[in-house]
Amino acid sequence: MLLMNSLNKQTFLNSIRLKTNLLTAPLGLALTRVPKRNWRWRKLVVTVPIGSYHIEIPTTNPLSFHYLAEPNCNSQLGRLTRIVKRKYPQVCAIDVGANVGDTACVIKSAENIPLICIEGDQYSFAFLMKNTAQFANTYVYNMFLGEETSSIKAEVHKDGWNTTIKPGAGATASEIQLTSLDDFIEKHEQFEAMKLLKVDTEGFDFPIIRGGRGFIKKVAPVIAFEYNRGNMDAIHEKGLDTLEMLQLLGYSRIVFHDPTGRFLLSSTLDQRSLLKDLHEYADGQRGHICYYDITLFHGSDDDLAGQYVQGERYFRNAGHVV
Repeated sequence: MLLMNSLNKQTFLNSIRLKTNLLTAPLGLALTRVPKRNWRWRKLVVTVPIGSYHIEIPTTNPLSFHYLAEPNCNSQLGRLTRIVKRKYPQVCAIDVGANVGDTACVIKSAENIPLICIEGDQYSFAFLMKNTAQFANTYVYNMFLGEETSSIKAEVHKDGWNTTIKPGAGATASEIQLTSLDDFIEKHEQFEAMKLLKVDTEGFDFPIIRGGRGFIKKVAPVIAFEYNRGNMDAIHEKGLDTLEMLQLLGYSRIVFHDPTGRFLLSSTLDQRSLLKDLHEYADGQRGHICYYDITLFHGSDDDLAGQYVQGERYFRNAGHVV
């Protein structure tokens, strides 16, 4: 009976939408259905299932509804963790831009490996601490990483949910302390085999990666990061230059996913023309894909890259929800 009432309600709403669209079509306007979202009151907190865990997320944070709307969101990170651990049983992962702990859930649901979580935003960090308390071998740090250890003037946008740093002396700029990944690693050498590096910092990913050049050259971790052209352009970050730097350090295979976590394509870093086309497409304005999730493999891990791509093609084509 409840199901029938729900279906009748949905049919009624769809008929209203279709009739409205017929009237507004000459104006180029239309109603469309979008996923339901929680009211975004800062003090409202919801419990969200991610992988094998449940975490608390404030409704001001898009993650509070994103995983419900896109169940496959970031699931590729879990599958990546599994294949890295098979080759490197002592693997430790670093999660830079850990937010409230959502990707920590994805990693820990796949494999219970040692995990370092780094988050600079204090509001998100409070939730990160609480949410990761349920994990073993997990260490959290409230700090911002950058290309070098220094204090900079910068504006902070979307603080409290999707912190975005824009260096410069604007009207709302303040002093922000940055630490390079190399300097951080030097002080935490007790974590061995840091073969998985995940970075998601709203356009600041490449400065952080360059700040870990020494670590990357020495350890050659698998690197998973966000390629967000809109935020990169705002801080004059080119992106392609850093990919060339990583190629010089021995990285070879590159794998692209769309923002929903669906496998898009794989290539190699020497395919400059293809990479340039992909870079220019996701401009944050006209492209239907506003950013990519990218995974990079060192030449010594071509076997891992092959396994990963084969698995991602399977999950994409089979339409699995993992």
